[in-house]
Amino acid sequence: MKFWLLTALLLIALVPFALRADMTKKLLFSNKSYAKNIEVKTYVLTQEQVARLFEEPNKDPIQLTIDKLHSIKNSYFIIRIKNLGKSHAWGILSCKVPGIYDPLKISIPTINKSFCDYVICISGIFVSYNESSPYPIVTYEWAELYTK
Repeated sequence: MKFWLLTALLLIALVPFALRADMTKKLLFSNKSYAKNIEVKTYVLTQEQVARLFEEPNKDPIQLTIDKLHSIKNSYFIIRIKNLGKSHAWGILSCKVPGIYDPLKISIPTINKSFCDYVICISGIFVSYNESSPYPIVTYEWAELYTK
């Protein structure tokens, strides 16, 4: 009985240290100003365009208009991301896709020196019209960005 009580008290005592470790990580590594060293490209593409993107990774895809995307059953949200700086970087990117109410939060474990592609299926969701452009305009911001 004493061992069980001692173990429980020890675990309770360690909780503040675990919370501080997460806070310490944020304080030590958080660096949103490093975003200027990261190139981010976003697209809403068809399945065929995504396949071509992987066949020809150095070629940028041609973004279809919203009218053409409405006639397609499955659309895919693509993020292409590349680290132009010298630090190791990772974080969480918050993207607002027209037609999707809540921003998509994408965890980026490592941002490399060459483009890495992240693909998210948005089937059944229609990309909404934008008055200023016939193309879907995706906005993004770094919810969290860390460097080491």
